[in-house]
This record gives sequence, structure tokens and C-alpha cells, in this order.
Amino acid sequence: MRAESVRPGTLGTARHTALACGWPSECSSRRLNPERAATPRTLDQIGYAAEHLEAIRRAIRAPDGLVLIVGPTRSGRRTALYSMLEELDASRRAVHTIESSLLRPVSCWRQSRVPIRRCRCDARGWQRALARALRSAAATILIEKIEAVAPPAIQAAQAGHLVLSTMAVGRACSAIAELRRLHVTTTQIIDALSLVIGHRLIAGLCADCSMPDDREPVRQALAAALNTWLHGHVARPRRASPAGCAHCGQTGHAGPVLIYELLDIDARARGLIASSHDPVELEHGLLAEGSSIWDCGLRRVADGVASFDALLAGVRQPH
Repeated sequence: MRAESVRPGTLGTARHTALACGWPSECSSRRLNPERAATPRTLDQIGYAAEHLEAIRRAIRAPDGLVLIVGPTRSGRRTALYSMLEELDASRRAVHTIESSLLRPVSCWRQSRVPIRRCRCDARGWQRALARALRSAAATILIEKIEAVAPPAIQAAQAGHLVLSTMAVGRACSAIAELRRLHVTTTQIIDALSLVIGHRLIAGLCADCSMPDDREPVRQALAAALNTWLHGHVARPRRASPAGCAHCGQTGHAGPVLIYELLDIDARARGLIASSHDPVELEHGLLAEGSSIWDCGLRRVADGVASFDALLAGVRQPH
């Protein structure tokens, strides 16, 4: 049963969906912006570099494995996961999502909603929802947050299912230590984990009113990168105009800009995970020079897409 209604005087659409499939409730009730619902972001529009898009597509087209996107709340984690799922042919690979509230309804997916009260006090709702997804022969399963179901989710990824999920940790390498804390063994991590992406969203600059930024801290930060991994790049740093303009509503900023880091768990990475339990050692071993989330942000600063101030507000500067 599905019904849609528009409340007079609002721009949003209230959509209510209910599927009579038993517990947990496979239903949603949330307001949707019609433009957002009609034009979801494709994977190419999220903000990943071309070489990383290739790694992502390789991971999601595999028959099994675990893909994790980590970061704080409102860092675009589920938006990115939805865009990955929409790359797949749902008529050939059944998709089942398990969420506290649906990001948006997708007619060709099976979508389960775990009531929010169970998210806060009880992991059993998530565990039962995952068990239902496995019994329904879903080939691809999206789990909003993996913390409540880490061991069975890993087992599902080992047993022939593609599992996509999120985790509330700050850096991509921290996901490995967090999985261990959630009672996932190193052997299971090596066997199941395919890809980890660390997300942040920082404020983008208004293209109409941003100003050149030649402050000393900006020059110093960019100089270190331009002498090494950003060598040959033409840096044009900019900052927000204090007064803004009509195009940005006098804020000086445009929409959010994605900065990220990506761990492609290949044979070399599995060897490092097997030999080290220290997150700092793993970070140095798994992330090449110029590929950390700070480095990605610094590249956005060099391109004039985001300001150095926005980068500092979103990511801790390494020493």
C-alpha cells in the first residue's frame, strides 16, 4: 500500500509506504523533497576521483564482500551507498535495505525499516531484520549502521552476499580497529572487507563572490604539498567573502563539498591488516602519500573549491 500527499503551503511531499511483510516494519513515513526524490545523485556526481570510481565499481560488482563508508553524521554516507546500489541491476541482484528511516523509497528494492526506539535500546531489531534479508535470498544488503550486527554482517559478506554499511568513526583506518572491538576477528576482516571510504562534508565556496586567499598559514600548508605529492599543480586558493552576494544569500558559501579517503583492501592491504593492530601503523601503510582525507581537502583548497578555514573546521590538521 502506498500513498502520497502534499500539505498545502509546503514544498515537501509526505510519502507513506507500507509493505505487509511482518516484523520488523517494512514501512516508511517521512517528508521528501520532490526534487531530491526525482533526481537522486549518481555515483559520478558524489565527488569521487576517476581512479577511485573504478575501485568502487569493482567492489560493488563483486559477488560478495563488505563495503564500509565511515564518518560523522551528515557526511553523505547513505547518499553514497544509495548511489552505489543504483549502479546495480536490481532485476538480477535482489537488493534489501535495512534502515531506521528510509533515505528515499526505491520501488525495485525491498526496504525494511527498524523502528527508531529499537535503534536506541536494543540491537535485536537490526539482527532480526538482517536475518529476514538473508532468508529472502537478497544478493545485496544495505545496513544503515553496522555496529549492532557486525559479526553476522561479516558472516553474510563471507557467505556470498554483498554488504554495504556505515560506521561512525573518524578515519577509514579506524574502521578496522572498530570491527575488532565489535568482536570481528582479523581473519574475518581479511576475508570479507573489500573497501573502506572515510567521508567528510565541508562548506564549498560561492563561485561568484569568493576572494583570493594569500594568508601565510594557507601558503605554508599548500607549499608542503606542492613540494611533494601535489607537485606541478597550479594552486589558486580562495576564501569566502565576508559580505557574500545575492547568489549565496550573503553567506559566502555554496553547497557542501565531499572530501574523503579510500582504502582498497587488496592483497597487500590484507597482509598489513594481518600483521598490525595499531591504527597509526595501518594508516601509514595503507594510505599512500597525498591520499588522506586532509590531503583530499587540501586539493580542494588548491582548486579554490573550498576554503582553508572550511577544511580546518572539518578535519584536524596533521602535525
